[in-house]
Amino acid sequence: MDNFFLRARTWTSEHLARASSSLARRCLACIVIYAVLLLALVAGATVISDTRLANAFPTMETVLTYETALEHDRFNELDTPELASCGIAIFDARGARLYASSEKVAERILSSDLEMINDYGDNQFYEVLLEDNDGSTRYRITLCGLDGESGMMDADAWCVLDEDLTVVEGDLFADRGQLTQREFDFIKGAYNARMAVERYDYTTVSGAGRTLVLVSPLVTDASFARAVAEANRLWLYAIPVAIVLTGGAAWYLVHQMKRVTLPLDRAIDAYRADGGGDGIARAKEAEKTIPVELAPVYRNFIGLMDMLRDARDGQKRIVADLSHDLKTPLAVLYGYAMAFCDGRVPEEDEQRYYRIIAEKSLAASELIDTLAAYAKMDHPDYIPHLERRHVDELLRDIEHEAASIAEQSGCSVEVKLSNTAPEEVPPVLVDEQLLRRALLNLAGNACQHNPAGTQVVIFCERVPAVSPRDELVRISVADTGSGIAPEIADTLFDPFVTRNTARTSNAGTGLGLAITQKCISLMSGTIYVAKRPREGFATEFVIDLPVAP
Repeated sequence: MDNFFLRARTWTSEHLARASSSLARRCLACIVIYAVLLLALVAGATVISDTRLANAFPTMETVLTYETALEHDRFNELDTPELASCGIAIFDARGARLYASSEKVAERILSSDLEMINDYGDNQFYEVLLEDNDGSTRYRITLCGLDGESGMMDADAWCVLDEDLTVVEGDLFADRGQLTQREFDFIKGAYNARMAVERYDYTTVSGAGRTLVLVSPLVTDASFARAVAEANRLWLYAIPVAIVLTGGAAWYLVHQMKRVTLPLDRAIDAYRADGGGDGIARAKEAEKTIPVELAPVYRNFIGLMDMLRDARDGQKRIVADLSHDLKTPLAVLYGYAMAFCDGRVPEEDEQRYYRIIAEKSLAASELIDTLAAYAKMDHPDYIPHLERRHVDELLRDIEHEAASIAEQSGCSVEVKLSNTAPEEVPPVLVDEQLLRRALLNLAGNACQHNPAGTQVVIFCERVPAVSPRDELVRISVADTGSGIAPEIADTLFDPFVTRNTARTSNAGTGLGLAITQKCISLMSGTIYVAKRPREGFATEFVIDLPVAP
């Protein structure tokens, strides 16, 4: 069981580490969090705005949602934002005020006003009609009540008021004689120009009678427009918050982008400062902490730094090897020239000395020419002259030239078409001079570095493929010599690699195979050493050239 939990904890930590190292996941998490916060901001602002708009016009129905609190005389529960825009006063059956939502309501709503205020339950309410009496204005007020048996509305009492609100007819308010403007407004259901008033009679759980007076805002076009504008004002506060959220998300994303490039920048600086060793080590160490999306970039950078280091080391080695190869013939030339200058050369040895001077001069000249050819072909602006040719025609011309080189070493060179009719070998795009140089280098190396009697054979054959685009023409240069030393097999095509590790002057320049590989690559071909040469041969170089379209 302990092992199970240990494995589960290890698996979880590995996956969490992998998730945290993913730039895409971190950015996605930032975007998701930003979107959630933005949606929450919009939703919150919308809810608050709608709530404020809804609370701007509370009605008796809104108050009656607190019916339980009213029945238990828990008036403190009425102090809520939902009822903040209205005024409430509560009286007992004797007219004593039990609760007022504000001092203003306590001063303006009196128990003597209750009979003037319309009942919410339609049990009793006032109906006001405007009448014209010989050019003067009169108001007919009717106290209407609901008949409990028939359910019809009945006129319980009535009166007529003149323009001064004096009772001129009827039994309603006869004891008052005249109404004040405030009382007349209450009868019409108006508290003031913007507020309405109504009352509600109810009974508590203990059976005590209560009268609730509600003063609420009138719903008009103007008041509703003001309420909407007030509610929408909340968005003025939400917009800066949204800008802050957007700025925070943008800062985080930019910070993440900069953060993931810091290890690479440090590795480049370290590589520039110390020549690459510590820089590559830092880059490899940084790869453990970088996001998985950038791991290929880091690996490519490490590979590039390795290539730069190898190129720098190769350049140093080329300079050292070239200096070594030129030093020997030049030293010989200098020594024999000084011998002639000092008159220390016997007369009978003069011709031999001249011959040695000529040979060493030729060796130095050939080395310089070979190096110049290698540098020329390695230049990015070098463009080969490619022509559509049949390889078998070129091989016959090269055979005669290679044969003359082979005779000097006591070897032989032969071209075979490998049991393939010449007309069946498709044409390829080749540069005749490049192909000639490559094959002569291979044949010359086979003769120079093998004992006399070595047989060199150049094969040419067609390599069929499923797709015509993948079809190849293969040229193989095989010899019956002593084979290739294992210690140089992996670096055979590198510059200045020879069979003689001491690099004496008679070991060749070591540029032949490097030039050969460059010649073949310029013709879009490949060259390699066969791991298993043909039967009867010790070494086989294989050249594959794509068939011309």
